[in-house]
Amino acid sequence: MCAAVNSGTVCKFGIDDVQFGELFVQSYSVNSTFNLSGLVADEAGLTVTARYDDRKTEMTFDGICITTGMPVLGAVLSFTLNVDTAYPAGAASTAFEGNITAISQKGTNKDFTSVSVTAVSYEGVDPSPPPP
Repeated sequence: MCAAVNSGTVCKFGIDDVQFGELFVQSYSVNSTFNLSGLVADEAGLTVTARYDDRKTEMTFDGICITTGMPVLGAVLSFTLNVDTAYPAGAASTAFEGNITAISQKGTNKDFTSVSVTAVSYEGVDPSPPPP
């Protein structure tokens, strides 16, 4: 095993050795936006007031299946990010916790089966597992 050699400014690199359930995580993406925006335009059509509410963070994992046991829709997903780009309580944070809203699978010849898992977190919603 080779050690990394850094020269210059040290930056965040890749992802840690992450396993989420039965999935080896290969990549993830985070998108934080406002879920509600209200804009007011004047007579000339120029926006003169903007109001943004309800921060929403959406996270998608892409990985390789270890076995067939995948996360289920509605389950709570928790993850620590490299940098503070999630907004679980309205402030920037490295902590993400949201409910799984989408799962997709891709299988190809001569390759491993890959799965994408998407979870969403809203500023005012405490993630909890779905009722049985």
